[in-house]
Amino acid sequence: MKNRTINILVTGVGAVIGYGIIKSLKNSKYKCNIIGIDIFEDAIGQVWCDKFIQSIRADSSDFLNFINNIIEEEKIDLVLPGIEQDLQALIENFDKLNKNPKFSLNNRSLFKTLHDKKMTYEFFLDKIELIPHINYCDDLYLKSTHKFGLPFMLKQNISYASKGVVTIENKSDFNYFIEKFGKDCMAQQKLPIKENEITCSIFGTGDGAFVNSICLERELSKEGATKKATNIVLDEELMNTLKTICSVSRFEGPTNLQFIRYQGKYLLLEVNARISSSTSIREIFGVNEAEMCIDYYLFNQIPETKVQKFGTIIRYIEDIYFDSNHF
Repeated sequence: MKNRTINILVTGVGAVIGYGIIKSLKNSKYKCNIIGIDIFEDAIGQVWCDKFIQSIRADSSDFLNFINNIIEEEKIDLVLPGIEQDLQALIENFDKLNKNPKFSLNNRSLFKTLHDKKMTYEFFLDKIELIPHINYCDDLYLKSTHKFGLPFMLKQNISYASKGVVTIENKSDFNYFIEKFGKDCMAQQKLPIKENEITCSIFGTGDGAFVNSICLERELSKEGATKKATNIVLDEELMNTLKTICSVSRFEGPTNLQFIRYQGKYLLLEVNARISSSTSIREIFGVNEAEMCIDYYLFNQIPETKVQKFGTIIRYIEDIYFDSNHF
């Protein structure tokens, strides 16, 4: 297979993760035929795919048949999910998928735990340093103001891309958002995130070990994706924290972990057991997650350790033209 073109299905190619995966594949050591899907006909990632197919929604009852048909017709070798919704559908219905290709789905048994911030915290409670938090209760505001003071953070248990996370300044804020979030939320101590948030990516090998850890200091856009990132050298405290988390989680494949650096410790914010929105940035720094997926899933090889570049990357807006008859 190494000497032929590899057929790869990338989902969600209209979003930053999806077209970041495409860019990484095109810059990899492998020759790839990229089939991209997205629910929107004007998904920007189609510009860089070898073939684009408009998708149906991941929560549709026909989604699995849609995926299986593409796998069969396009002779797919590897499936790389590019958005959370597709990842969830593929994991929860894995037994119904065509097994001819390989799938980058990480540790499927841990998905429900890591998908939920409350369950994630409970899983790691006695293993690593965590941001002080209180799970939902009837007197959550009273307990939170007593423990944390004002302001404090209110987070939905299940959310992503910085959505479902708000700062509570007073009782009116709390009443408004608790009605919006419901009981599936928790309060958390507000810590200084600016210049202290670290996003770390590792490639798990399924046995508690990992390779090619790369950690970025970053600034986020309003949409929740990285707009500026600086590659930093891991210190001993951060490396030990990553080793502890990975030893109990047994990640398999690309995994993104977010921390706040606070008083000499690295406190876990959340875990995304998938390729993240910074994947194209990591590729520029020398760590190509899509290429490593091919190494690991298709050829059963532990990816080799990469030499990283250090510096800063800034994202910018670019314009792409479609003629008037395209859609």
